[in-house]
Amino acid sequence: MYKTFLIVIAILNITTAWLFAQGKPYDGPDDPAGDVAADRSGWMTGNRVLLFFRNSTELSDCCGLGYDVSKWPNNYEGTKMHDGIATLIGARVYLENDTIPVTDINEIQSRSDLDTLYYIESSYREHMDLDPTLTIEWGLYPVFGYFNELSETPAMSNRPESWPPAGWPVNGSSLKWPGEWNGRFGRGVMKADLESFFVANDAQDQEYLQPDLRVKYYPRGISNVHIGDKRPDVTIQAGKPWGGIGVRVEARGFQWANPSAADAIFWEYNVSNISDYDLPEMVFGFWMDNAVGGEEGIGDDLAYYSRELNMSYSWDVDFIPVGGGKEPGLLGFAYLESPGLGYDGIDNDNDGLIDEKRDNQAVSKVGPYDGIVDLDNFLSYYKIAETDLKEHWDADEDQDWTDGQDLNGNGTYSVFVNGVWQVEDGELPGDDLGLDGVGPFDINYIGPDEGECNHKPDFVEGVGSEPNFAATDISESDMLGLTGFRYTVGLERTPSIIRSDKNLFMNMTEGIFDDFQPIPLNFMEFFASGLFPLYKGRTERISMSELHSYDALAGLMASDHAAPALFRLKEVVQVIYETDYRFAQPPLMPTLTAIPGDGKVVLTWDDISDTKTRDPFVNNVNDFEGYKLYRATDKKMSDAEVITDGYGNPTLKKPIFQCDIVDRIGGFANYGAVNGAEYYLGNDTGIKHFFVDNTVQNGRTYYYVLVAYDYGLPDVGSGISPSENTFVLDLDESEEVRDISKNVAIVTPHQFAAGYIPPSIDDMSAQNNTFGSGSIQADVVLFDKIKADNIYKVKFDADTVNHLRQIPQIRHPLDMLYSNSGFRVYNVTAGDSLVYQESKDRFSGTNIIPTEMLGPDGSEKIPVWFFNTEGMISGVFEGLQLRINTPVEFAEFDPEKSGWLKGNAPINVLVNKSESVFYPWQYNIVFTDNDTAYTSLTNQKQFIRSAADQPIVSSSVLLNQKFSFYVINKAFPLEDDTFEKLDLIVHDVNRNGLFEPDSDWVLAGFSKTSGSRTYWGGTIFGFNFHNAWPDNMPKAGDTYQVDFKRPFLDSDSLLFSVNPEQAVDKNKLNEEMDNIMVVPNPYVMTNVMETAVANYQLSQRRQIMFTNLPAQCTIKIFTVSGVFVDELDVYNSIDSRQTEWDLNSAANGTAKWDLKTRTGLDVAPGYYIYHVKSTATGKEKVGKFAILK
Repeated sequence: MYKTFLIVIAILNITTAWLFAQGKPYDGPDDPAGDVAADRSGWMTGNRVLLFFRNSTELSDCCGLGYDVSKWPNNYEGTKMHDGIATLIGARVYLENDTIPVTDINEIQSRSDLDTLYYIESSYREHMDLDPTLTIEWGLYPVFGYFNELSETPAMSNRPESWPPAGWPVNGSSLKWPGEWNGRFGRGVMKADLESFFVANDAQDQEYLQPDLRVKYYPRGISNVHIGDKRPDVTIQAGKPWGGIGVRVEARGFQWANPSAADAIFWEYNVSNISDYDLPEMVFGFWMDNAVGGEEGIGDDLAYYSRELNMSYSWDVDFIPVGGGKEPGLLGFAYLESPGLGYDGIDNDNDGLIDEKRDNQAVSKVGPYDGIVDLDNFLSYYKIAETDLKEHWDADEDQDWTDGQDLNGNGTYSVFVNGVWQVEDGELPGDDLGLDGVGPFDINYIGPDEGECNHKPDFVEGVGSEPNFAATDISESDMLGLTGFRYTVGLERTPSIIRSDKNLFMNMTEGIFDDFQPIPLNFMEFFASGLFPLYKGRTERISMSELHSYDALAGLMASDHAAPALFRLKEVVQVIYETDYRFAQPPLMPTLTAIPGDGKVVLTWDDISDTKTRDPFVNNVNDFEGYKLYRATDKKMSDAEVITDGYGNPTLKKPIFQCDIVDRIGGFANYGAVNGAEYYLGNDTGIKHFFVDNTVQNGRTYYYVLVAYDYGLPDVGSGISPSENTFVLDLDESEEVRDISKNVAIVTPHQFAAGYIPPSIDDMSAQNNTFGSGSIQADVVLFDKIKADNIYKVKFDADTVNHLRQIPQIRHPLDMLYSNSGFRVYNVTAGDSLVYQESKDRFSGTNIIPTEMLGPDGSEKIPVWFFNTEGMISGVFEGLQLRINTPVEFAEFDPEKSGWLKGNAPINVLVNKSESVFYPWQYNIVFTDNDTAYTSLTNQKQFIRSAADQPIVSSSVLLNQKFSFYVINKAFPLEDDTFEKLDLIVHDVNRNGLFEPDSDWVLAGFSKTSGSRTYWGGTIFGFNFHNAWPDNMPKAGDTYQVDFKRPFLDSDSLLFSVNPEQAVDKNKLNEEMDNIMVVPNPYVMTNVMETAVANYQLSQRRQIMFTNLPAQCTIKIFTVSGVFVDELDVYNSIDSRQTEWDLNSAANGTAKWDLKTRTGLDVAPGYYIYHVKSTATGKEKVGKFAILK
């Protein structure tokens, strides 16, 4: 019979194919049949909405998993919201001669002899069709190939280990993009903060293929496809014909952490007809089982449906959740996208266009008005002016695809420079990114791909689509809209359940809209769109959003059922939907690293957020603004969520540390406020990549979250609040941490283990060669990141910002005003490799200060940078951190290092404050018994100023003088190891033409010869002997030093080395074991080290801590009567780490006990004895502690 059926169908297919031009071969992936073995579950935790989901399309659950299936808000005050959401895909199929499909709607309407079958394809925890053995559900099953088979979850954007290792199915059996996210918009493109992705199909629905049935429908009969053909190891119903109606469901979940959207979650479903036939009558929809506040059974919820908003919302009538606590919020369900009617010649969505489609190809450009049948509707729907109309490609019906600007006409927007792809100068790729959706602004760009820079919108089914076109453009569909909404009460007692396909199908297609559900009950809601055809090879889409708010009960119970906070959130949801699920994105997520210390936690992070961020929502600019670090002692981060909105509801987190760019963007963002709560942008502190938390308690576990944030979008609508990274702190049913994102760290600070010696720095100052007056201090901050026994060298950038003499011919080579604008650290041991750098273009915090000063011509200001004299702290490199102390911005006289090196004669030394800064070196005045030890060289009297920085008239300057002393520059030895002598001239104060040491000033400075003329280079200092008598004048051999505080020179080098840690110093260990303690002692009911639990059904986990232990030891616990209670084998080391976020090491001198016996029973109150024995030395320590309950 089946073979005969295939032959008949094949003949009919050939003779009638021309009638159905709308159908086409399916061009997407050739998936295997869905399989229960592919079932995976996960949690969407990307914002304040927590939602459990399965990759079979089922969302949430009813019983057995507690609140953590549909919780809002996702903190200790949150409550359960619903018991489940099912996606419903309905079809009515017509057949003649028992098995031959009839798909022409005109023929169907003209005949009365056809058999009719009804289908509802879904996946839900109950009410499903079952096989005769009652063990196999006939419905949607997940498909292998779209997740890592070793993963416990479906593919999640924040978990690369959940992605299919070989790549994603693309079309046929091809794969694409291994190692990168299969984004809605392209290769590795993540527009939301958290996304999920999975595929299911209905192959396992054998309801109408049972042997005893006369009427059967074989959706893939012509193709002769069976379960197990593609994947022979399928675990259920292998060898049976492909069942159901032949649909493939591709699902995506989206969450944004932006405060404006943090209380909403989105789901989008692409439903493809992969069968051999058109499906003329389809209906899509959703079913939601309310449970606001967590009540099950009879329930006590009310609900209202707003046709204007296409949204239902329900609330708990008494605002009291199960288990007590904060009142539950509202549950909103917004119906967004509906299937399209792209072939009926009607403008179904009133957008001024007829039959727009998502899978047509761009063929030619058309005029601004082409395709528009109602201009007013078009302009109103797309919110544009008539002047915005433009020439466009025919398949871009809504005219929103933007071509790129290839200014040089070389066929590309990118250029490969120094191993990096960059955007060519002045060019913009627009939406012309090619099929992979990635352009040269993106961090994962690997060069031009198919369709890029061809100035035409591209789409290939299964492969990809450019932005604002075809599959990525929501509005390119003539949407049917929502055609029905119903409340159903006591569903289990009605025929309209999933396994009653016909009744549910009829219910969904009645076109009835309920509004208010006034009786407090446990009810279900149905949303439906239908009827519409789903032609062979075509795809239609539905989407929805679950959203939540706190609104007043009085308003909800009023006649208009007002929920202003929810209504505002729905506006944001609509914006996200209408912008094709492209919303304000936060900067790229940083990676947080932490290490516990004794009474402190050191946290560092990378710079990807502030250097690599490009937000396509704002034309690919880097809109990074700063970092915030949150800390909590609970796994829901409730400690930090203390900033409330205008209704008093906790909305934003308070950071323990914040830093932001110095850009005059700061204070509170007075735009995009969420119910009155404004986002704080910082106060221009400068960017840092480290923080040391010194406010922690040893033994207490802390949860840190680092987020990067942008400055928001003040000019979009009423403004969009700044966006910050989301985070994942995923908990299992017992509230144990299951997974964390890379911007989360879990840290328990602790005392060091007995006998432990941490790594240290070896000062190599004896080998340093510096002229700068500053100093450095190297610190070990990340013990497990150091490179032991390595030597490091610090070098400096010195910028010459001006000269005293502007004419080069009369300028001495040492004439320069300079400052430090950066420094570099090299690992000498690793071949002088550069390991860290700060410069005027990029530095940590306020380490380098920008300013302006007059340039050489004295008219224009020039930018100048200098080191922060209040202290500098570098970022962390190879586990180390530098503290740099520079006492001056620019050079200045140093009185503490100036004075007699030998001798003590009365001498007056006066430094010229304005001119000496150009010559800030170390000078020695050397006295001799030779009256002609030095003779003046300067023979020009221009440009000479006194030591007091006053101009000197030429008659007061004595040249060609001889002196019994000379001045040398000790800073720079000459090649013969001698020192350059400064020139000396006399300031003849009384103008008598004679050098009189007791009244005239000797001026010291450099001179420069140009031809026959020797010019004075500037007065550095002057000296005289006004207070000296002939018998106490300086003697031969006396030396006076004049020195300066200076910035570092670029020739300066500072060295240090790193000593390794010493895990066990046995003598130190034995001594320090006397310090072992039990904390707290006594234990009274609880202590702060015990983490809180959110679920009222879970018990608090009790514990005490042993401190100052050896890293490896054995602890035995006894009652005072000697009864053995428990034994702890302590092995603190890196090798003992249990998870990727475990920070245990040999430095840890603590261990925790859960107050249970070795058989798992709670211990009784009373006194207990502990016995500790060191594994390394055998040293023992005995003590006691008390437990009070």
